[in-house]
Amino acid sequence: MKVSEMVKELELSKIHPNRLNPRLDINMERLNELADSIKQVGLLEPLIVRPVDDGYEVVVGERRYRASQQANLRKVPVIIREYSDDEVIELNLIENVQREDLSGVEKGRSCKKLMEKYPDKYPSQVTLAEKIGVDASMISRWLQLTEAPEIIQRMIAPVEPVSRKIPEGKIATRTATTIIQRIKEPERQIEVARELAKKPTPEREVRTIIKEVAREPSRPVQEIVQEIAEKPYELPFRLSHMERILNDTKVQTSRTGIADPKIKVGAIVHAAVWEPHFADLRVKDIERKRLKYFDEEDAKREGGYTLEEFKRVWKEIHGKWNEDQFVYVIHFERMK
Repeated sequence: MKVSEMVKELELSKIHPNRLNPRLDINMERLNELADSIKQVGLLEPLIVRPVDDGYEVVVGERRYRASQQANLRKVPVIIREYSDDEVIELNLIENVQREDLSGVEKGRSCKKLMEKYPDKYPSQVTLAEKIGVDASMISRWLQLTEAPEIIQRMIAPVEPVSRKIPEGKIATRTATTIIQRIKEPERQIEVARELAKKPTPEREVRTIIKEVAREPSRPVQEIVQEIAEKPYELPFRLSHMERILNDTKVQTSRTGIADPKIKVGAIVHAAVWEPHFADLRVKDIERKRLKYFDEEDAKREGGYTLEEFKRVWKEIHGKWNEDQFVYVIHFERMK
């Protein structure tokens, strides 16, 4: 078969799916959206394929291949290259670890396959991590998930790229890892996972639930979940902020990510440093704004800072000051 680095068109019927692809499933909603786009404008990015005995096999572009089938394309643009099996697995893994729509257990299965099939090339998790470009502890967590009960494996999902939420009925990779690490009985692991998959639960609350379930192995999981859900939200602060809150200098806090549903106007939340809470706060207002719109008044409400001082504190906590970053700003008053 002719191998070419140039883009050429191949009949879709001559191309086969990647038999080494690590995916357990593909988000059908996104696949349908991609297929609709391909119907309108065609496949803009070529597939990378390799020659096989009965035609060609997809190496890179599995989703685009499936969407092209769904869009009933007859021909698609491709680049043909020679790859060995281990090169295909490695290439797929490197491509997929950078994608948000691949779950930790799917990545773990690929890592496991690489280490089992090619022990000389990947003798340790550290070696594999260096090759892929991730921390070895991440490889360890992914591999750990492959040992979880099958029911839990199928519940693990990546966050949605736009909303940053976990799909309904699923749990995050980090949640699954914590369950496996803290709770030893498989039946109880499954029970906790099912409870946490019922509705979106804040990460801090998830950690508390898992901790309590592990601490009280004979207590019903539902009872623990309900008790924790009914507690006031604990809003964590740095130790240096405690005095500023207690003397009412700090009446505003800005956070990244998505606001917890328990944090709403009129709600009473606990101000906490580590576990114990040191003050009750009433939420007065919540707004969402970019960091570049913060002014001296914002900085003052954050704890009596000047704007430059607040920027330095923010960098200490978050690593950098990204002016285009959206944050949610909680205005509060201390209950006396």
